[in-house]
Amino acid sequence: MSNAIFLNDKIIEETKGHISTLDRGFLYGDGLFETLRTYNKKPFRIDDHITRLSNSAQYFTIPFPYTSQQIRHIIEQLLTTNNLTDAYVRMTLSRGFAAQGIIPAEVVNPTFVIHTKPLAPYPASLYEDGMSLITSDIRRSTTCPLSHHKTLNFLANYLIKKEAIERKAHEALILNTDNYVTECAVSNIFIVQGNTIITPSLNANILPGVTRKVVLKLCKENDICTLEKLFGMETVLGADEVFITNSLLEIMPISKMNGQSIGKLIPGPITKLLHDRYRKITR
Repeated sequence: MSNAIFLNDKIIEETKGHISTLDRGFLYGDGLFETLRTYNKKPFRIDDHITRLSNSAQYFTIPFPYTSQQIRHIIEQLLTTNNLTDAYVRMTLSRGFAAQGIIPAEVVNPTFVIHTKPLAPYPASLYEDGMSLITSDIRRSTTCPLSHHKTLNFLANYLIKKEAIERKAHEALILNTDNYVTECAVSNIFIVQGNTIITPSLNANILPGVTRKVVLKLCKENDICTLEKLFGMETVLGADEVFITNSLLEIMPISKMNGQSIGKLIPGPITKLLHDRYRKITR
Protein backbone atom coordinates (compact mmCIF):
# COMPACT_ATOMS: atom_id res chain seq x y z
CA MET A 1 0.00 0.00 0.00
CA SER A 2 1.26 3.47 -0.85
CA ASN A 3 1.30 6.19 1.77
CA ALA A 4 -2.10 6.53 3.46
CA ILE A 5 -3.87 9.87 3.83
CA PHE A 6 -7.14 11.05 5.32
CA LEU A 7 -9.54 12.64 2.82
CA ASN A 8 -13.09 13.65 3.72
CA ASP A 9 -13.91 11.03 6.36
CA LYS A 10 -11.86 8.19 4.87
CA ILE A 11 -8.32 6.87 5.11
CA ILE A 12 -7.22 5.95 1.60
CA GLU A 13 -4.08 5.42 -0.44
CA GLU A 14 -2.46 8.71 -1.36
CA THR A 15 -2.44 7.82 -5.07
CA LYS A 16 -6.21 7.22 -4.99
CA GLY A 17 -7.14 10.58 -3.50
CA HIS A 18 -9.15 12.82 -5.82
CA ILE A 19 -10.23 16.43 -5.34
CA SER A 20 -12.49 18.35 -7.73
CA THR A 21 -10.84 20.73 -10.18
CA LEU A 22 -13.56 23.15 -9.10
CA ASP A 23 -12.55 22.98 -5.45
CA ARG A 24 -12.26 26.53 -4.13
CA GLY A 25 -8.93 25.75 -2.51
CA PHE A 26 -7.57 25.10 -6.01
CA LEU A 27 -9.43 27.94 -7.75
CA TYR A 28 -9.01 30.71 -5.18
CA GLY A 29 -6.65 29.53 -2.46
CA ASP A 30 -9.82 29.54 -0.36
CA GLY A 31 -8.60 27.45 2.52
CA LEU A 32 -6.24 26.95 5.42
CA PHE A 33 -3.49 24.62 6.58
CA GLU A 34 -1.48 23.63 9.62
CA THR A 35 1.85 21.83 9.86
CA LEU A 36 3.17 20.12 12.96
CA ARG A 37 5.46 17.30 13.94
CA THR A 38 5.26 14.22 16.09
CA TYR A 39 7.78 13.00 18.62
CA ASN A 40 7.64 9.26 19.29
CA LYS A 41 4.17 9.13 17.66
CA LYS A 42 2.87 12.00 19.82
CA PRO A 43 1.74 15.16 17.96
CA PHE A 44 3.31 18.12 19.76
CA ARG A 45 0.89 20.91 20.78
CA ILE A 46 -1.80 19.38 18.60
CA ASP A 47 -4.57 21.22 20.47
CA ASP A 48 -2.93 24.58 19.72
CA HIS A 49 -2.75 23.74 16.02
CA ILE A 50 -6.36 22.55 15.91
CA THR A 51 -7.53 25.64 17.80
CA ARG A 52 -5.72 27.95 15.39
CA LEU A 53 -7.17 26.10 12.40
CA SER A 54 -10.65 26.15 13.93
CA ASN A 55 -10.43 29.87 14.78
CA SER A 56 -9.28 30.70 11.25
CA ALA A 57 -12.05 28.55 9.76
CA GLN A 58 -14.57 30.47 11.86
CA TYR A 59 -13.07 33.80 10.78
CA PHE A 60 -13.37 32.88 7.10
CA THR A 61 -16.71 31.05 7.63
CA ILE A 62 -15.31 27.75 6.34
CA PRO A 63 -17.17 24.76 7.83
CA PHE A 64 -14.92 22.64 10.04
CA PRO A 65 -16.89 19.68 11.42
CA TYR A 66 -14.08 17.82 13.20
CA THR A 67 -13.34 17.73 16.92
CA SER A 68 -9.90 17.69 18.48
CA GLN A 69 -10.47 14.10 19.60
CA GLN A 70 -11.41 13.01 16.07
CA ILE A 71 -8.31 14.61 14.56
CA ARG A 72 -6.07 13.05 17.19
CA HIS A 73 -7.52 9.63 16.37
CA ILE A 74 -7.05 10.16 12.62
CA ILE A 75 -3.40 11.15 13.07
CA GLU A 76 -2.80 8.12 15.30
CA GLN A 77 -4.27 5.87 12.60
CA LEU A 78 -2.13 7.43 9.88
CA LEU A 79 1.05 7.13 11.93
CA THR A 80 0.33 3.45 12.57
CA THR A 81 -0.67 2.69 8.97
CA ASN A 82 2.36 4.51 7.56
CA ASN A 83 4.69 3.09 10.22
CA LEU A 84 5.88 6.52 11.35
CA THR A 85 7.30 7.61 14.69
CA ASP A 86 8.83 11.07 14.18
CA ALA A 87 6.72 12.56 11.43
CA TYR A 88 5.66 15.66 9.56
CA VAL A 89 1.89 16.18 9.69
CA ARG A 90 -0.10 18.57 7.52
CA MET A 91 -3.80 19.36 7.83
CA THR A 92 -5.38 21.11 4.83
CA LEU A 93 -8.90 22.54 4.85
CA SER A 94 -10.59 24.15 1.83
CA ARG A 95 -14.09 25.51 1.46
CA GLY A 96 -14.73 22.74 -1.05
CA PHE A 97 -16.70 22.64 -4.28
CA ALA A 98 -19.16 25.42 -5.12
CA ALA A 99 -20.45 27.26 -8.16
CA GLN A 100 -17.86 29.71 -9.43
CA GLY A 101 -17.78 33.21 -7.99
CA ILE A 102 -16.00 34.83 -5.09
CA ILE A 103 -18.88 34.39 -2.65
CA PRO A 104 -20.57 30.96 -2.85
CA ALA A 105 -24.33 31.15 -3.14
CA GLU A 106 -24.96 28.09 -1.00
CA VAL A 107 -23.42 26.21 1.89
CA VAL A 108 -20.67 23.92 0.63
CA ASN A 109 -19.03 20.80 1.99
CA PRO A 110 -15.41 21.45 2.94
CA THR A 111 -12.48 19.38 1.74
CA PHE A 112 -10.29 18.19 4.60
CA VAL A 113 -7.02 16.33 4.14
CA ILE A 114 -4.45 15.07 6.63
CA HIS A 115 -1.22 13.61 5.34
CA THR A 116 1.89 12.42 7.10
CA LYS A 117 5.41 11.69 5.96
CA PRO A 118 8.77 10.88 7.54
CA LEU A 119 10.32 13.90 9.19
CA ALA A 120 13.39 15.29 7.44
CA PRO A 121 15.18 17.02 10.34
CA TYR A 122 17.37 20.04 9.80
CA PRO A 123 21.12 19.28 9.88
CA ALA A 124 22.60 19.31 13.39
CA SER A 125 25.31 21.67 12.11
CA LEU A 126 22.75 24.46 11.67
CA TYR A 127 21.93 24.37 15.39
CA GLU A 128 25.66 24.70 16.09
CA ASP A 129 26.61 27.26 13.41
CA GLY A 130 23.32 29.11 12.98
CA MET A 131 21.29 30.18 9.96
CA SER A 132 21.70 33.35 7.92
CA LEU A 133 18.95 35.93 7.40
CA ILE A 134 18.44 38.68 4.88
CA THR A 135 15.88 41.48 4.91
CA SER A 136 13.26 40.90 2.24
CA ASP A 137 12.45 43.62 -0.28
CA ILE A 138 8.78 42.65 0.08
CA ARG A 139 6.90 44.57 2.77
CA ARG A 140 4.03 43.38 4.96
CA SER A 141 0.79 45.34 5.10
CA THR A 142 -0.04 46.68 8.54
CA THR A 143 -3.78 46.09 8.09
CA CYS A 144 -4.31 42.99 5.90
CA PRO A 145 -5.83 40.30 8.17
CA LEU A 146 -4.42 37.35 6.18
CA SER A 147 -1.11 37.48 8.04
CA HIS A 148 -2.80 36.16 11.19
CA HIS A 149 -3.86 32.97 9.39
CA LYS A 150 -2.18 30.13 7.49
CA THR A 151 -4.10 30.40 4.23
CA LEU A 152 -3.62 28.29 1.11
CA ASN A 153 -2.51 31.42 -0.75
CA PHE A 154 1.14 31.21 0.30
CA LEU A 155 2.57 33.04 -2.71
CA ALA A 156 3.93 36.02 -0.77
CA ASN A 157 5.78 33.62 1.54
CA TYR A 158 7.03 31.72 -1.51
CA LEU A 159 8.48 34.90 -3.04
CA ILE A 160 10.12 35.90 0.24
CA LYS A 161 11.67 32.47 0.78
CA LYS A 162 12.79 32.38 -2.86
CA GLU A 163 14.46 35.77 -2.37
CA ALA A 164 16.39 34.37 0.60
CA ILE A 165 17.64 31.39 -1.38
CA GLU A 166 18.66 33.55 -4.34
CA ARG A 167 20.64 35.75 -1.97
CA LYS A 168 22.39 32.71 -0.43
CA ALA A 169 20.56 32.93 2.89
CA HIS A 170 18.43 30.45 4.80
CA GLU A 171 15.51 32.75 5.67
CA ALA A 172 14.22 36.26 5.01
CA LEU A 173 12.98 38.78 7.55
CA ILE A 174 9.90 40.81 6.65
CA LEU A 175 9.43 44.45 7.61
CA ASN A 176 6.01 46.05 7.44
CA THR A 177 5.17 49.26 5.62
CA ASP A 178 5.89 51.19 8.85
CA ASN A 179 9.44 49.72 8.93
CA TYR A 180 8.76 47.50 11.94
CA VAL A 181 10.02 43.91 12.12
CA THR A 182 7.26 41.32 11.70
CA GLU A 183 8.40 37.74 11.11
CA CYS A 184 10.23 35.61 8.56
CA ALA A 185 8.87 33.76 5.54
CA VAL A 186 8.05 30.65 7.56
CA SER A 187 9.09 31.46 11.13
CA ASN A 188 8.75 33.84 14.07
CA ILE A 189 11.76 35.84 15.27
CA PHE A 190 13.17 36.53 18.74
CA ILE A 191 15.86 39.03 19.77
CA VAL A 192 18.02 38.70 22.88
CA GLN A 193 19.31 41.89 24.52
CA GLY A 194 21.17 41.18 27.75
CA ASN A 195 18.85 39.01 29.81
CA THR A 196 15.70 40.11 27.97
CA ILE A 197 14.00 38.48 25.01
CA ILE A 198 12.12 40.73 22.59
CA THR A 199 9.71 39.50 19.93
CA PRO A 200 7.30 41.36 17.64
CA SER A 201 3.88 41.76 19.21
CA LEU A 202 0.80 40.41 17.47
CA ASN A 203 0.05 44.06 16.64
CA ALA A 204 2.87 43.82 14.09
CA ASN A 205 0.44 41.73 12.00
CA ILE A 206 2.12 38.37 12.42
CA LEU A 207 1.07 34.75 12.67
CA PRO A 208 0.46 33.71 16.30
CA GLY A 209 2.99 30.90 16.08
CA VAL A 210 2.51 27.78 18.17
CA THR A 211 6.24 27.45 18.85
CA ARG A 212 6.34 31.19 19.61
CA LYS A 213 3.75 30.54 22.32
CA VAL A 214 5.82 27.66 23.73
CA VAL A 215 8.98 29.80 23.83
CA LEU A 216 7.21 32.58 25.73
CA LYS A 217 5.99 29.98 28.24
CA LEU A 218 9.50 28.54 28.62
CA CYS A 219 10.84 32.05 29.25
CA LYS A 220 8.33 32.55 32.04
CA GLU A 221 9.19 29.19 33.59
CA ASN A 222 12.92 30.03 33.49
CA ASP A 223 12.60 33.61 34.80
CA ILE A 224 13.64 35.18 31.50
CA CYS A 225 12.13 38.62 30.95
CA THR A 226 10.16 38.96 27.70
CA LEU A 227 8.86 41.96 25.80
CA GLU A 228 6.34 41.77 22.97
CA LYS A 229 6.54 45.07 21.14
CA LEU A 230 7.14 46.88 17.86
CA PHE A 231 10.79 47.44 16.91
CA GLY A 232 12.94 48.14 13.88
CA MET A 233 16.04 46.71 12.22
CA GLU A 234 18.42 48.57 14.52
CA THR A 235 17.25 46.30 17.35
CA VAL A 236 18.00 43.19 15.30
CA LEU A 237 21.44 44.36 14.21
CA GLY A 238 22.36 45.34 17.78
CA ALA A 239 21.17 42.09 19.34
CA ASP A 240 23.31 39.80 21.48
CA GLU A 241 21.45 36.80 20.07
CA VAL A 242 18.76 36.16 17.46
CA PHE A 243 16.78 32.99 16.92
CA ILE A 244 13.78 31.92 14.86
CA THR A 245 11.08 29.35 15.57
CA ASN A 246 8.48 27.13 13.98
CA SER A 247 7.19 23.62 14.58
CA LEU A 248 9.75 21.96 12.31
CA LEU A 249 12.74 24.22 13.04
CA GLU A 250 12.05 24.24 16.78
CA ILE A 251 14.51 26.92 18.03
CA MET A 252 17.15 27.87 15.45
CA PRO A 253 20.01 30.32 16.17
CA ILE A 254 20.83 33.06 13.66
CA SER A 255 24.49 33.80 13.01
CA LYS A 256 24.26 36.47 10.30
CA MET A 257 21.86 39.23 9.27
CA ASN A 258 22.43 40.70 5.81
CA GLY A 259 26.00 39.38 5.99
CA GLN A 260 26.66 41.00 9.38
CA SER A 261 27.56 38.70 12.28
CA ILE A 262 25.11 38.53 15.18
CA GLY A 263 26.51 38.19 18.71
CA LYS A 264 29.80 36.66 19.81
CA LEU A 265 28.74 33.06 20.37
CA ILE A 266 26.51 30.74 18.30
CA PRO A 267 24.31 29.56 19.76
CA GLY A 268 24.16 32.22 22.45
CA PRO A 269 23.59 31.16 26.08
CA ILE A 270 19.90 32.06 26.21
CA THR A 271 19.18 30.52 22.82
CA LYS A 272 20.95 27.33 23.94
CA LEU A 273 19.08 27.28 27.24
CA LEU A 274 15.71 27.57 25.52
CA HIS A 275 16.70 25.05 22.86
CA ASP A 276 17.68 22.54 25.55
CA ARG A 277 14.45 23.15 27.48
CA TYR A 278 12.43 22.76 24.29
CA ARG A 279 14.14 19.47 23.47
CA LYS A 280 13.44 18.29 27.01
CA ILE A 281 9.66 18.76 26.71
CA THR A 282 9.45 17.21 23.25
CA ARG A 283 11.63 14.11 23.69
